[in-house]
Amino acid sequence: MVVTGLLRLADVSPLDCAGPNACRIAGLYIVVFWVAMFVLVVVGGLIVFAALRFRRKSDADEPAQVHGNARLELAWTAFPLVILLVLFSLTFTNMEYIRNGPSPSLTVKVTGQQFAWSYTYPGNVRSDTLRIPVGKPIRLEVTSRDVLHSFWSPRLGGQIYAIPGQINHGWIQADQPGTYFGQCNELCGTGHWLMSVRVIALSQSAYDSWYAQAKKAVGG
Repeated sequence: MVVTGLLRLADVSPLDCAGPNACRIAGLYIVVFWVAMFVLVVVGGLIVFAALRFRRKSDADEPAQVHGNARLELAWTAFPLVILLVLFSLTFTNMEYIRNGPSPSLTVKVTGQQFAWSYTYPGNVRSDTLRIPVGKPIRLEVTSRDVLHSFWSPRLGGQIYAIPGQINHGWIQADQPGTYFGQCNELCGTGHWLMSVRVIALSQSAYDSWYAQAKKAVGG
């Protein structure tokens, strides 16, 4: 049981992306992370250097007073501004793709309720597991029947809030067949921990076969 739990935990890392949407998000995260680490090292290093280099050695000592340096002040204003503009530009230029993606091959309605997800396909085919064809962008239209939830399969795409009376959309895509796990990412009650996400990516032929059988079962 412990081993199974650890394997499932490893399967939900957003850094181990398995589709173009998730990989675009992970790429942006990595850029922001390393820029933040650079700023942390530079600023933290300068603070430590100043604390050691200019520390007071006795009560009689007074460090030399500096009354401004125009070039230095310009540099420490311009450099953070450039970093912010670069990060803003990267985020802005990628948001349209992350939110809407390419033209979808399939639209699935996702409904959250305490404490489970349900999926409705064209033809009123319903399932408690999300099955998708491999290599195809899938549009998700997400809502809730009761309280606020959040649909998230980290290896396939970003989270999408499920709000009562409102439809939010996003998209996922799996590049390889397999089962991808996720979780409701919004605390939604005492059974929140039960509200897991399971996405099964099938080959196109296997998906078509499943869909045909499911549609037949509802009289389609």
